[in-house]
Amino acid sequence: MKKRSRKRHLEKKLQPTTSRDNPEAEITIEIDLPSSRIANTIYASLLPETRQPPGFRSQTTVRREGRVLRLNIEAEDIVALRAASNTFLRFVLVAIKTLNVVAPFYRAGESDPLLGQLGK
Repeated sequence: MKKRSRKRHLEKKLQPTTSRDNPEAEITIEIDLPSSRIANTIYASLLPETRQPPGFRSQTTVRREGRVLRLNIEAEDIVALRAASNTFLRFVLVAIKTLNVVAPFYRAGESDPLLGQLGK
């Protein structure tokens, strides 16, 4: 019986089962926001989170079209898709809540269009 090289065995084991070019799971989430300014602010806050080094099991792209924020998530498996979608939806929620808190400081004397439209 031949002895198998340990290095060769590890190389086979570390190869990914799927590639980013052919994701197993994918979802597109569209979020309609009250204004294009709010959509742009949230877009700018999410953009750095989409830049991930190789080795992650999911990849997210964010686009803004007017008032609509579009998240496209591709993943190697359904578990990675769920994790990535939960993470990015939580990022959006935090951004909206942050805008609700800081908006009154920038609109002295004006009614806040975020309150009531986005909820708390």
